[in-house]
Amino acid sequence: MKRRTVLTALGTATVATAGCLDRSGDGSTPTDTDGPGRTDRTGTPPGTATDERRTPTVLSGRFDGTDCPGFSDSVDRTVCYHAIQDDAAEVWVEPDSEVFAPTTGDNTVETITFTLCNESDEPFGLNPYAWAIKRRTGDGWEHVAPEEYVEPWRTVEDGGTYTWRLSVETHPSPARDDHLTLVEDLESGVYAFAITGSLGGSGKTDGSTWVECVALFSVER
Repeated sequence: MKRRTVLTALGTATVATAGCLDRSGDGSTPTDTDGPGRTDRTGTPPGTATDERRTPTVLSGRFDGTDCPGFSDSVDRTVCYHAIQDDAAEVWVEPDSEVFAPTTGDNTVETITFTLCNESDEPFGLNPYAWAIKRRTGDGWEHVAPEEYVEPWRTVEDGGTYTWRLSVETHPSPARDDHLTLVEDLESGVYAFAITGSLGGSGKTDGSTWVECVALFSVER
């Protein structure tokens, strides 16, 4: 089946820092996926003041032990969210859930968000439109989307975030600079969301460290 990607600017206050425990220790704005059992990878519940660094939060553990897939031959390293050890990550992409179970035709639009968190002590440069969704098959991983993209460059400063919000059907989205809305009619299966960027923010091939950030998720329909 041919899949169609729609890109628009997104802005909703509820996902401005979704996915990362923020520097003040307040955590993300509560959503349906947040709950008392959700902790960061140091074992600290969201809302507990610790230090000033964001740390990856622990979700379901569905992909614990799964190999970390890499999709780019031109990066210096690949960081998979499910394989991050403790709080060692400098930059990563974090889903707000590892399971996405959307429904259609019921006047609601379910979404899953992927939030890039930069805690590298330097800028992280990327093209936010150069995201990729891959689907796991019996032969490996196949590319799902996008078929093409525009090429603006954006810098996420140290301590900053950028969020992609995915749904399977279109819906109104007010504009916001630090979000993109993705609409992709995904079938059931295991997928990877990937984005590549440059530590240092310049995007130059000489002297920059290129990092591919990957987040696995399951679609259940």
